[in-house]
Amino acid sequence: MTVEMESDRVDVQEVMREIRRRIEEKKGGLYTEEEIREIAERPLHPVLDARDFKSDLLAEFLEQKDRWNFSFDPETVYRSSRGFVGRMLETLRRLLRPVQKLFWNPNPMIAALSRQSDLNTSLVHLLHNVGLEMTRLNLEIQDLRNRVLQLQGRLEFHARREKTLESLVAERAGSPAGPEGKAE
Repeated sequence: MTVEMESDRVDVQEVMREIRRRIEEKKGGLYTEEEIREIAERPLHPVLDARDFKSDLLAEFLEQKDRWNFSFDPETVYRSSRGFVGRMLETLRRLLRPVQKLFWNPNPMIAALSRQSDLNTSLVHLLHNVGLEMTRLNLEIQDLRNRVLQLQGRLEFHARREKTLESLVAERAGSPAGPEGKAE
């Protein structure tokens, strides 16, 4: 269906280009899950300072687990990191373990530290998910801002169209109508 209007003040071709452009914009949409993950892996310089937050945080944390998290087992309490002297201390602690257990019970501390290690791992995953959600929300906010701009453009277009139509109606009301020159 083709509609053609002839007027000195309305550019029909421009209106049709505007309609086609809006249709193309609507065909696009929000990002797919894969695109969001890809964007989340990029540095977040516009959002946060790169020194404070890295987009590959989860991979970095999982690669360097010993740097930020400790694994606890029943032997951890008795270990030492003092080299040769530390090995002697470990041997002495193992020999005195039954006596130490008379004075204090290491099991609750070992259980609490193991639980803390599990919590640390969970918090790293949560931090990664927060970064991903932050990326998704920033993209959604950007899309909503674009939609607001589109709606403002449409509103301005309709206002101009309304003024043009009003002026056309006013001109026709002031000029003679019909072939005989009678005003209606």
